[in-house]
Amino acid sequence: MAKTQESTSKPPIYLLDSMAFIFRAYHAMQRQRPMSTRTGIPTAATYVFVNMINKLRKDFQPQYLAAVYDLAGPVFRDAQAKGMKDVKKFNIKTQQFDTIEYAGYKATRTETPPDLIQQQPYIRRALEAFRIPILSFEGFEADDVIGTLSCQLSALGHKVFVVSSDKDMMQLVNADVSILNPTKDNLILDSRGVEEILGVPPERVIDVMALRGDSVDNIPGAPGIGDKGSIELIQQFGTVEAALDRAEEVKKKTYRESLQNNRDNILLSKELVTIHTGVPIEFSLDDMKTQAPDNAACRELFAELEFTTLLKELAPSVDNTEIVYNTKPTDAELSSLLAEARKTGGLAISIPPDARALSEEVADTTTDPESPEVEPEPAAPQTMSLFGIPDAPTTAVAAPIQDLACKLGLSASPFLALEAALDREGVREALEDETLPKQLHDLKAVLRALEPHNVTLRGPVTDVMLESYLVNPTHGSHTLIDIAARTTSRALTHQITKANPSDPNRLPEAAAAVQRLATALTSQLTEANPEPAEPIAPPPGKTPLNPASTLHDVYRHMDLPLVPVLLHMEQAGVRIDPAVLRDMSARLAVDIDTLAEKIYTDSGHRFNINSPKQLGEVLFNQMGLPKPMKYGKGKVVSTAQDVLEELAQNHPIAALVIEHRQLQKLKSTYLDSLPTLVDAEGRIHTTFNQVGTATGRLSSTNPNLQNIPTRTALGREIRAAFIAAPGNVLMSADYSQIELRLMAHFSQDPLLLNAYRTNQDIHTLTAAEVFGVDAGTMDKETRARAKAVNFGIVYGISPFGLAAQLNIDQKIAKTYIETYFDRYKGVRTFIDKTLETVRTDQAVRTAFGRVRPIPDIGSRNPNMRGFAERTAVNTPLQGTAADLIKLAMIALDREITRRELKSKMTLQVHDELLFDVVPEEVEEMQALVKDEMENVAEFSIPIVADVGVGDNWRDIKG
Repeated sequence: MAKTQESTSKPPIYLLDSMAFIFRAYHAMQRQRPMSTRTGIPTAATYVFVNMINKLRKDFQPQYLAAVYDLAGPVFRDAQAKGMKDVKKFNIKTQQFDTIEYAGYKATRTETPPDLIQQQPYIRRALEAFRIPILSFEGFEADDVIGTLSCQLSALGHKVFVVSSDKDMMQLVNADVSILNPTKDNLILDSRGVEEILGVPPERVIDVMALRGDSVDNIPGAPGIGDKGSIELIQQFGTVEAALDRAEEVKKKTYRESLQNNRDNILLSKELVTIHTGVPIEFSLDDMKTQAPDNAACRELFAELEFTTLLKELAPSVDNTEIVYNTKPTDAELSSLLAEARKTGGLAISIPPDARALSEEVADTTTDPESPEVEPEPAAPQTMSLFGIPDAPTTAVAAPIQDLACKLGLSASPFLALEAALDREGVREALEDETLPKQLHDLKAVLRALEPHNVTLRGPVTDVMLESYLVNPTHGSHTLIDIAARTTSRALTHQITKANPSDPNRLPEAAAAVQRLATALTSQLTEANPEPAEPIAPPPGKTPLNPASTLHDVYRHMDLPLVPVLLHMEQAGVRIDPAVLRDMSARLAVDIDTLAEKIYTDSGHRFNINSPKQLGEVLFNQMGLPKPMKYGKGKVVSTAQDVLEELAQNHPIAALVIEHRQLQKLKSTYLDSLPTLVDAEGRIHTTFNQVGTATGRLSSTNPNLQNIPTRTALGREIRAAFIAAPGNVLMSADYSQIELRLMAHFSQDPLLLNAYRTNQDIHTLTAAEVFGVDAGTMDKETRARAKAVNFGIVYGISPFGLAAQLNIDQKIAKTYIETYFDRYKGVRTFIDKTLETVRTDQAVRTAFGRVRPIPDIGSRNPNMRGFAERTAVNTPLQGTAADLIKLAMIALDREITRRELKSKMTLQVHDELLFDVVPEEVEEMQALVKDEMENVAEFSIPIVADVGVGDNWRDIKG
């Protein structure tokens, strides 16, 4: 029937097959990265589903949209299925059909996973927050509701898009109804598309599905025919009925016998796969009209589920009234601002937190790599000032929150370029006023910006970046925009981007956000203090640790005081000898080429070893090596590290590829890149990050100096390039067996305590206790095996892991672990009590009060739960060690400054510190460093720091 011009102009309507996408989202994320909140709520399916809705709305901007849901309870197909008495299933081995009892429609479906059931209410809340109506009808499935609505809505003159990845939906396609599959790059299937994919037109989809059956829904179809056969038969006969009536014409015996022996079941299967279009459901087109999301509801849901990225993408909330910032305050306005800040207790300061990266990005936006003759346009002075490009001033802002601006009667908050602000009356004095509190994000960046202007920031400081990290250490990002999205209901609307690098409102808005966040996060720090364990009694005369410390105590006494220490280390830098690295690089290049030739010879092919696709083709298709278990139909075969390591046990070429990769990584990451990063004095200035790890450890970037390998000869050789300034010596101070010593402290195991108090070798002791080897006759290999057991226990190693590490049978490894716990009973008790506490609190603490949430401790996923248990046991050890060296760094920096020593602390790598020491201070520095590191905190066993000096890092000796 022809449509009038009026009917064809009606907007299309989108019907979402909700449950299909919920299950798809769930299983997709289970294979990739399970997600949960800090309180243990699983969120993966919800997150993917919400993102799919967002993408659908963005890509198609539907004017009408509805979500169709299944309801719990029986449907009419259950009654239909009762007529299916039994099923004949084709047995490949016997080449006969076996009769089996039919279990009923969908009876073989596995139960919905509990963690998906837990997410269902949140998904419905998401739809409600998006103001998308949810449609369903008792006794019918979502497919039937979609089919009915498709017919009725298209009859009203609307085009209908069924948003689904279910092939069954193809039977609904006609001139007015199409399938939209967002998981296939927004593939839209019309009638022609269905026939291209399935081989039959939409009206014959039911017949194909009836023959195929569906193992998921327990629809048997025609056993033995399969996907290919079902298409061939319907292409030949047109319908299921015709194929059944003319079965004797089918040439293939298995097809023919299946049709002849399963007529009733095949016909019933057709009934079961048919989507019914007569559901007596009532609907309102007005309700389906797309509305703007309920921002308040979205923000509440996303904050609860910790969807930081989604929070940032929300439109400003209702309290985000637009503020026109005053970027040119008069002297009177500025004076009033500073006076009011002193009365109200704080001044917020903001500078671009990512100044270096953005400045480089902006400066390079006009360069065309394909046209080298085109020179990049210089960045505008305002941009250079704003981002702090070298040799240009850094922009900063001293601004009140909106409330303060209102109190002052100002129309906006003052915004000042730093170099201009420091010349204004009262500004420098305010920044250096010890009684005036300051609020900011990233204290180190602010100190770095102020230092060239000879301004020393003084007074109580609230750094919302550090506070956010203490509250949420497992979050991957602590940028201001992310913190604001997670913590407040007020979005940051002015963002510095490549397209808009000099938004003048960005910094005053950021300062306003900082002051709001300072209040909220400081309150959270004070409250976030789970009940601690009882303090462990130290030896007589020693000061006990205080496990009852609040997170705010950790902030005040550890994380905040560490900031200027790290800045001093970054500015000092660590000196390297580029010639050593260049010589190594040249030698390694030869070794890499030799390895490559060996790989080419052994494989019989020349190919790009660095290409996973080409490597997989050679190893698995050309050479026929066994494919990894995870390899699936249509997927590229993985050549990941774990796959190659497993192959290497039986196939030498895989070991060659692993070695080739390792050498190339060393060469590119260190040997080739480090020499390009030295300054005029031959020093590298890494950037230390306090908020980059969940463990409490520091990380470093540009370059990352925390991961220089130490266990291989090549890794140690790289350390030979790290040297002192001319005439100076390099000093290293390394905590000895710190995590094992802390295990003794936490577990209070008598054997461990006695070993460390009497200075016994712990690895020799363990070898004697676990392996039954006499200490006097013990060789190095036996001690090394004991060392693997000791550290393996700390990291929760399994019999499988220990067996692989020691190259022994799993049963023997299991015996080693059991014997260890039998001898070191205190360790077993410590692990059991820690897990018991974490299962209750869903968090674990260091000895100094730092808290790490572990929400997956109760996960039903055994891999996630196992990782959570290992984390729970290791965090008190590794986290306390990380806190300990931070305290030592603070004490050392303070003492070096007080004594006016010329030596400098230049690098921290986990449990080790590196110093550039002038000759006349060597003895004093050795004594000072050892004393501070060993006594900065007291434990129930002695803490030992090994201190040595040398010409380079590799050759340092005690």
